[in-house]
Amino acid sequence: MLLLWVYLSLFAASSSFQVEDLAPRAELRFRQNNFATPAKYPFETMGGGVAALDFNNDGLLDLLFLNGAPSPEHRKTNADSFNRLFRNDGNLAFTDVTAASGLDGHDVVGYPQGVAIADFDNDGFVDVFVSNYGNNVLYRNQGNGTFKNVTETAGVAMPQHPFKASACWLDFDNDGWLDLFVTHYFHWTFKEHADYHCGIRKPSWRSYCRPDEFKPLPNALFRNNHDGTFTDVSETAGIAGHAGKGMGVVTADYDNDGWMDLFITNDRAANFLFKNRGGRFEEVALVAGVYANEAGTFVSGMGCDMNDYDNDGFPDIFYTDLVTECFGLFRNLGNGLFQDTAYPSRIAVFSATRSGWSNKFMDWDNDGWKDVLALGSHVLDNSELYNPRARYREPCFFFHNTGNGKFEDWSSSLGPDFQKAGANRGLAVGDFDNDGRLEAVVNRLNDVPLFFRVKSQLLNHWLLLRLEGRKSNRDGIGAKIKAVLPSGRSVYEHVTTANGIYSASDKRVHLGLGKEAQVSTLEIRWPSGVVQKLANVRAGQVLTVVEGE
Repeated sequence: MLLLWVYLSLFAASSSFQVEDLAPRAELRFRQNNFATPAKYPFETMGGGVAALDFNNDGLLDLLFLNGAPSPEHRKTNADSFNRLFRNDGNLAFTDVTAASGLDGHDVVGYPQGVAIADFDNDGFVDVFVSNYGNNVLYRNQGNGTFKNVTETAGVAMPQHPFKASACWLDFDNDGWLDLFVTHYFHWTFKEHADYHCGIRKPSWRSYCRPDEFKPLPNALFRNNHDGTFTDVSETAGIAGHAGKGMGVVTADYDNDGWMDLFITNDRAANFLFKNRGGRFEEVALVAGVYANEAGTFVSGMGCDMNDYDNDGFPDIFYTDLVTECFGLFRNLGNGLFQDTAYPSRIAVFSATRSGWSNKFMDWDNDGWKDVLALGSHVLDNSELYNPRARYREPCFFFHNTGNGKFEDWSSSLGPDFQKAGANRGLAVGDFDNDGRLEAVVNRLNDVPLFFRVKSQLLNHWLLLRLEGRKSNRDGIGAKIKAVLPSGRSVYEHVTTANGIYSASDKRVHLGLGKEAQVSTLEIRWPSGVVQKLANVRAGQVLTVVEGE
């Protein structure tokens, strides 16, 4: 352990900025309750999703936090189990508007796990999907600040397999309407739970069971029928033939062929990479090199993200796992293959002693290189009893991208607020005050949230893009952005709301530009195939781009 500490210290670096937790000042008065029981039901240690969304179209990001629910019926009937919607009033101040919104989950039977946000009906207002242990819930935004539960009509409840985890929206068939992908964790029911007694060395040592104890399940894909309903196309689209223990899911066009692909982390099982072949998927994780780490080990895959950290035009993959397993970083080689770069990049060294949940590629200092923000915490609330190196409550971790394929661990130098430990789960990232500095919001089990903001003004430039599809889906999800800077350097991004695990971030695209005060050429490739170019775009603005205009 001493040698590991010395090795880590060689790569420690001081950050160029610090962050502060604004949650109390922002009036984010919420405390997640996971309703843990001595029975150790597996969904209790999961969940804790959070979403950044502009539900009222005022140009300011609002926040939705998912809560737990009492077991075994997990029916939300009282305030300490309600989800919470906070309206952004400007100046990073929020108002709890849950009561009138219809998003509290009142009387819904289901234990919330994850949240996915997007405008599924192309009416200009963001909608909300909540995955549950139990039936899922789809809320349609009615455009007046309220949401309506349309699950039964839409046909996305999924009662046949109750244990769902994360979800994401994507237009997998490029028809201009967003479809829905949902991960299944594993097969588990209350009736069977009495047969499982995991981790017992002493009566007080009962623990949550490892996923190895349970049978895997296939994930689900729902095609949007353009009329408020969905059709389960898991079989015909090539998804149902692959059983796993799905946790996080992200979507991007990893091979730049114009079709959105999917990456799923599986818990102690092989990961999935679903390559989209024109509306039907082929699972290619093994041949692409991302089914396991370089040693061929299946780890406790948790949250994941897919984005271009080395600015070569091809999105790369990052995921978190548990202590001693080392977080995963896979560089996209541009030929359909990925290379495990966790050790060369130093990510493996920094994460060897840590456990992680949600995460996101984000450029926190606007230097044009995407960094990694990851949330610490173990799965087991008594993990220290079994592993002296494990910690249930951990702080967050921040790995700064140096731009040469390597990262520096800035976690300890981001200030005292960043050192707050907790059972961190969901992560939502966005620019909540439209000033070019990204904020990060963390939902924590049995605790109040964190709301990290950069304390000082950043010297680097930025651009925030709000895309509006016409032939493509209204949110522009799947659109790819290339920003060519005056120096000749390029920065790449794409539109998505899914990241990490259980979570959803701002659909707007944030570009760090470093010292460059403008973008020479801004190229947008829409899912419809339309290519749009803008010249000499000024930095330091929130720019709306409408497809074809």
